[in-house]
Amino acid sequence: MSVDDADADFLEWQQQLQGFANTIQDCMVKAEWERLADILDVRQNYLEQFFVTTAAFSEPKKLLLKQLAQSMLEQDAVFISYIEEQKMRSATQQSVLDRGRKAMLAYSSY
Repeated sequence: MSVDDADADFLEWQQQLQGFANTIQDCMVKAEWERLADILDVRQNYLEQFFVTTAAFSEPKKLLLKQLAQSMLEQDAVFISYIEEQKMRSATQQSVLDRGRKAMLAYSSY
């Protein structure tokens, strides 16, 4: 792989990761959890395939790659925090619903 190929791969990687980030965020906002799981699987496969090609990168580019990967991990941490928050809200809503159902059953049994 030539340096030009490595540069093209690197730029494509950056664009693809930004696309994944946008899609992940869209899934979270729309609460499309099954689609999110599918996108995360596709991203994982993409990352695995990409990192196989990074041996041809120069040391400065590898350092940049490391920084971008760290940035992606930080962004994922934000995504995970949001998802955990949504999960807690759903659990709270489910609990309220369950209590309401029990109250309705108790009321209707009198």
